[in-house]
Amino acid sequence: MASDSVLTLDGRTPMELGMGVFQKTQRPILSPTVDNVVTVPYMHGAYDFGATIGPRQFTLECAFIAKNYLELQQRVSALAAFLLDADGRPRTMPIVFANQPDRQYTVRYSGDLQIERIAGLGTFTLPFVAYDPFAYSLESTSDLLTWDTDYTWDDDFSWDDGYSYSFTGPGTVEVNNLGNQNALPKIRITGNFTTLSLMVGGVVFTYNTPLNGTLELDFKRKTAKVGTTNVLQNSNAQFGKLPPGSSNVVVGGSGLNITMDIIFNFKYAA
Repeated sequence: MASDSVLTLDGRTPMELGMGVFQKTQRPILSPTVDNVVTVPYMHGAYDFGATIGPRQFTLECAFIAKNYLELQQRVSALAAFLLDADGRPRTMPIVFANQPDRQYTVRYSGDLQIERIAGLGTFTLPFVAYDPFAYSLESTSDLLTWDTDYTWDDDFSWDDGYSYSFTGPGTVEVNNLGNQNALPKIRITGNFTTLSLMVGGVVFTYNTPLNGTLELDFKRKTAKVGTTNVLQNSNAQFGKLPPGSSNVVVGGSGLNITMDIIFNFKYAA
């Protein structure tokens, strides 16, 4: 058996789960495409409206090596309980692979789980699906540059990089997206302003109602909230994306006395 290809599953190593994972585990480069095409009778070919990426499938080739069939069954029962929630439904959990310990996928058990038993040996294929097919950094930008972060001097970001900024007037800041995919951040504005504008990825978000408190913008869900109150109607509802690499976020408006926190996990194609 080779070294485990899975580093952790929901924070637990394969050894802690009482099993090993073979090197021949199937881990696709990319998920299958979902092609958006329209065919027309009597026309050659088809109209291509682009494609998206479907869910990503993982199959882990695993084995229990126990002292006897009784211990084997104990491990089987423990794994079954681990994969399900208290209501018996497959639960969602993070998986981290040993050759990419800085990022994770979010997966759940999906498919059929048979086992071949010979005395204390049990071999099986554990199927997982990631409905979000992309990998994300373990740390978010809110975790970076603190004493308890897992990042080291050898990582790609600069130790003077920051994701929290203060403004008493209009200004521009450089934001470093270390992933290789666009990021849809949460931006938290704390303080007070009369009007506010943010240009992210070339798209300008405006908020034209005075505020004293905390405004949270979710660029993925396209929401704007003060506490639990929806305040999207006070904005133009335009949300941009942070491209890979370094890009500028331009802050404008009037009466600015704010702190801006930009929170996201780096996103990777694989």
